[in-house]
Amino acid sequence: MSNLLDWLAAHESALSAVAAIIAIGAGLGVAARLMWTRMPSQVMSKIKRPAFLSDWHNIALICVTSFALALLFILTLDKSGSNTNSALSDISGKPSVAVLPLTNISGDPEQEYLADGIAEDVITLLSRNPRFFVIARNSSFTYRDQAVDIRRVGEELGVRYVVEGSVRKIGERLRVTVQLIEAASGQHVWAENYDRPFAEIFSLQDEITDGIAVALGDQIFRAEIARASSISTDNLDAWGLVMRASQSLINWNNESSAQAVELFRSALELDPDYALASAELGRTLCWRVVNVLVDNPDEVLVEAYKLVEQALQKAPNDPLVLFDVGACYVSTGRPAAAVRLLKKAVAKQPNYDMALALLGVAYAFNEQSEQALSHFNRALKLAPQSPHIYLYESWRSIPLLELGLYTEAEQALHNALESYDGWWWTWLDMAAARAGQCDIEEARQNLYNAREKEPLFSLSFYKSAAAIVYKNKGKNVLALLEPIWPEDLLIANENRLE
Repeated sequence: MSNLLDWLAAHESALSAVAAIIAIGAGLGVAARLMWTRMPSQVMSKIKRPAFLSDWHNIALICVTSFALALLFILTLDKSGSNTNSALSDISGKPSVAVLPLTNISGDPEQEYLADGIAEDVITLLSRNPRFFVIARNSSFTYRDQAVDIRRVGEELGVRYVVEGSVRKIGERLRVTVQLIEAASGQHVWAENYDRPFAEIFSLQDEITDGIAVALGDQIFRAEIARASSISTDNLDAWGLVMRASQSLINWNNESSAQAVELFRSALELDPDYALASAELGRTLCWRVVNVLVDNPDEVLVEAYKLVEQALQKAPNDPLVLFDVGACYVSTGRPAAAVRLLKKAVAKQPNYDMALALLGVAYAFNEQSEQALSHFNRALKLAPQSPHIYLYESWRSIPLLELGLYTEAEQALHNALESYDGWWWTWLDMAAARAGQCDIEEARQNLYNAREKEPLFSLSFYKSAAAIVYKNKGKNVLALLEPIWPEDLLIANENRLE
């Protein structure tokens, strides 16, 4: 039922118009029928009865009229206060978002279409993100040309977040201002100005729309993580537990990933049918295997595959689930299958930066390095402030190293380390980049940095991980590093992290 209501909300304008036309046509038919039945018998005997007033046409007319009225009734219920979305949000814990019409403050009435176009496109793009519900245009646009109280908008539409902004043309430039506001408190979560030349208006609109949609999605995700972090675990619903786990996974290491596993399991205890929790747990277990953080990798992989495949059966078109399954496959030596799933995730949600980046990884692990780079570049362009930048840049170094572009790989890895320096893979790849430039001393130091971040790190440790993920078993990186590998890093530290 919820899927039907979501679909109705997404097609509200068209369905309302169709229903209204049917209702008007049916009303005219009823009026004609009444006029015919009230005509004098002497007149009726001289006029042939029109075919559309036959008995079976009357039955069809009644059915069509009933359908139109029922459809209008459902749409009216959905629109009057948008309580459907509010109720869904309460049940699942997911946030609802309303995008208000952007205000045209340029003084040029012709720019009204541009303001509406940007807002409508943002609604469309945000609606593809299954992390939250987006109120339909016909509900949020009822606030056009009003000095709105955000708290009132939140209450009337039943939303947790409201997006508002303005469009202004100044000479040959266009400035778009957008704000994300938490409705209950009126607190500004995020704000941004987009200042661009007005010359190529259509590509400009696409650029601004993409930028706003990606930034909003990222900021709502961060706001939900912060909200979940402020509530005790015992009081969190399944959605909140998944958000808390997502926070743990931002900076990947043994402790954070182990904590995420426990939170995902708790979410599944609350809601065993929660496909996203199942998929996220499976993906996390796969990544713990490839990072050599489990004692029984074969058993863990069996559980991980079971979890992601169950999630895929429950939500075969959810881009987040598709991403998780692809992530599990790409990290465990199944890059071709991962490419298929991640391409589907991107098709469902074109601005899904992490899926784009991981699709690049899948191509890189499948020895398609040049094809991989375009996906990393797209992901980084879409989300230059993502908390996962260290992953994107570390991953981007993989095809660069495979292609022998060591200077470019080093720059990507510097970018990664500026974002987060706690992932041993980044230091390992930096060692390869420095070794490729014949800086042996710095390469060895980076290997020691990898051991500092992961006490289990060693040559055998890396070979175990590379044998899982690389189609070529990491031979290119090993060719650079094995001859210079320090002797005291050949064997793993026995002080295994608990």
